[in-house]
Amino acid sequence: MMADLHFAVIGAGGLGCPALLGLVAGGARSISVVDPDRVEASNLHRQVLYDLGDVGAPKAEAAAMRLRARGVSAHAIVARVEPADVAAFLAELPAGAIIVECSDHVALKFAVNDALMASRRRGVIGSALGWRGHAIALAPGGACYRCVFETPPPPELVPTCAQAGVLGPAVGAIGWLQAQLACALGHDATAEHVGRLYEIDALGARARTLGGRRRGDCPTCGFRKDPDARPSGARQLVS
Repeated sequence: MMADLHFAVIGAGGLGCPALLGLVAGGARSISVVDPDRVEASNLHRQVLYDLGDVGAPKAEAAAMRLRARGVSAHAIVARVEPADVAAFLAELPAGAIIVECSDHVALKFAVNDALMASRRRGVIGSALGWRGHAIALAPGGACYRCVFETPPPPELVPTCAQAGVLGPAVGAIGWLQAQLACALGHDATAEHVGRLYEIDALGARARTLGGRRRGDCPTCGFRKDPDARPSGARQLVS
């Protein structure tokens, strides 16, 4: 089943590298890698697909080359997907493609969420900073990213990786989790994991799961917008 699916990974950095490796380990054989940047030596500790020989090369091309060496049909897209471009980008992908959002662009995550819900596509959104991170699987009928985080925070309140730092194993754990969720979506898009926000705190060795229930007043997927949505419920800590 996995071999018949196409995955599009947006961002081939600290999250994208382990997510790509996890997809391959899960049986994915058709992957698009999207990233506008080039490999930098200072990032190699967490961007585990690359080595010093890749420094200066476009990440998308270097990642695709490594995937092809593992027998994967990999397509490199050296471009930046802006929030306003997400709907058009999704429209160019094969029907049924699963999106794995691994960028460090907060507004893009919300745009991907909105476009996935509007087009009734499947995808996974992840984020990591410092010792912590989270990931959520999205599919038609399930809760969405805005059911947990209603709107993007102001840009000035979001620290960059350079400012806050990021632990390689922590971001690796989230990227690997994204791959697991994407593989699970490919197996069953109605499973219990859809719409649940999985959080990992590597420093405290803690994990928890938030929500899984749709909010009726969600601006993207609320029941007033989608009559086929699942029963509403408030966000809650489930474990």
